[in-house]
Amino acid sequence: MAALIAILGVALWHIVRVLFGETSLGELADVSSLAFLTMLRVFVLIALASLLWVPIGVWVGLRPRLREIVQPIAQFLAAFPANLLFPLAVYGIVSWKLNPDVWLSPLMILGTQWYILFNVIAGASAMPGELRYAAENLNVGGWLWWRRVALPAVFPYYVTGAITASGGSWNAAIVAELATWGKTQVRAHGLGAYIAEATAAGDFHRIILGIATMSLFVVAINRLFWRPLYYYAERKFRLG
Repeated sequence: MAALIAILGVALWHIVRVLFGETSLGELADVSSLAFLTMLRVFVLIALASLLWVPIGVWVGLRPRLREIVQPIAQFLAAFPANLLFPLAVYGIVSWKLNPDVWLSPLMILGTQWYILFNVIAGASAMPGELRYAAENLNVGGWLWWRRVALPAVFPYYVTGAITASGGSWNAAIVAELATWGKTQVRAHGLGAYIAEATAAGDFHRIILGIATMSLFVVAINRLFWRPLYYYAERKFRLG
């Protein structure tokens, strides 16, 4: 154990020395701007996936027979590798002269969006029957039902799924923002493409800088946004 700690300490010191010794302020600013682009892309994708899967997840979660059918299908889609769609993505972007910054983005959330669906289904299925019956007896329906019954009931579960989907989307950006098929390559502006290009070039300094920046952004977002939101959901909306 002591030897392992020593090795990790030496490796960490080498990484810090490389970062501080070879990174200029201009390069750091460029990498940070790429990280902001990826962050914006992740938040937009999470928002769009939420608009789609939260209503569907509630609808499925309240129907046990349908839940048994949908969950295995969603599990299969969650394991589907995004790189199998690279030929279609590259062909479509090149053929129709599409913007890679927009049309490569769905590849980032292809496998992670299902965490939102899984958790919302779990939240809806855990909704107390007494709450549902009370809403029916009081004729609570439409948007009022969503605002007062469904969304508060699934919100803690949704936050858990969104946190997982967000972290997975950052990792997926490394392969999604730079798609290659044969000799054709399309690139979106972002930190994921920066890391992918540095890895392909064997540029150790840029790899470390990119991964360190991504880790810093992910940790900061978790601390400043997701963790307070999670505690708020646990305190305000947890049933039982």
